[in-house]
Amino acid sequence: MFEENVKTFVNNIISIYNQIIDTLYRPAYSTNPEAFRLKNSSNIKIYLIKLAPLLGVNKELQLYLVHEKDANLEYQIIDLTDEKLYEDYSKYGTIQNFIKQKIIIKKGIFEESEIIHTHNISFLKEELNTLSIDEFKEYIYNEKWHKIFYDRMLDLVGREGQSYVEHVNHPASYYAKDATKYSYSLLDLKAIIDTVNDEDFSYQMDQAIAAYENSLYLASCATLGVCLETLCKLLLQKKGEKVKDSDATMLDKLGQRLREKKIINYKLNSRIDVCYKVRNLSSHTSPGKVLQGDCHFIIATINEIVDTYFK
Repeated sequence: MFEENVKTFVNNIISIYNQIIDTLYRPAYSTNPEAFRLKNSSNIKIYLIKLAPLLGVNKELQLYLVHEKDANLEYQIIDLTDEKLYEDYSKYGTIQNFIKQKIIIKKGIFEESEIIHTHNISFLKEELNTLSIDEFKEYIYNEKWHKIFYDRMLDLVGREGQSYVEHVNHPASYYAKDATKYSYSLLDLKAIIDTVNDEDFSYQMDQAIAAYENSLYLASCATLGVCLETLCKLLLQKKGEKVKDSDATMLDKLGQRLREKKIINYKLNSRIDVCYKVRNLSSHTSPGKVLQGDCHFIIATINEIVDTYFK
């Protein structure tokens, strides 16, 4: 019963969120739907964090809504009631920072960038436990609670919209410059872009990273393939080879040409060929971690080329 009530509570939050978008943010949503991640409940996962009673009666339950493709409001409880976990609590400052360090970073259950909404539901704990579904729906739809949820959702939608506006207006290389704050930053992307020092390559990398940061792995994988094509053409030019507009610029052909000119070795040519196949097959693979890994493989190949031939 408790799980059903939590899901009802979450559906109510999402309903109010959608109401705000439909009435106040419809043009923004039609232009950039990806900015409003709580709009589609099929991509939301529910995490209920149970904290130790020593934090206070109003802080025992924390509800996290996380953007996760095809999660369909899957429900997971994370138990942090063991008092031993709180021995170093003072260094975190807030409950939110404590949870981020203990759950997001240490256990890797979800990334900070995936969190859409957090909510303290301790004030509803008794009602969540004792009310029937029908009674619970009546309760959370009454005027008092509707206004509380509406105000909170209005603030959330506004912040998401503003964040996205700032995001799309950043200049090229912004994300690469600050790549250490993103889960994408397996490598020093700023060093790669600075070393190559090409406007087209910089812009393409910016787009690829922006797509990745928004969990758009298919788009990121495709754009990283374009980045690698650009890099191969730049390498040919760097070695004195002319690259005409009429020349074949597909990744496999570029890799083959670099190998024939003895600019790269067989091993690197093989990696480029794999990147070509990965990029072309990515739309037919499983979503999520598989596509994410494809992105990592292409960026690692880009790094190898830059590290070997552009420094």
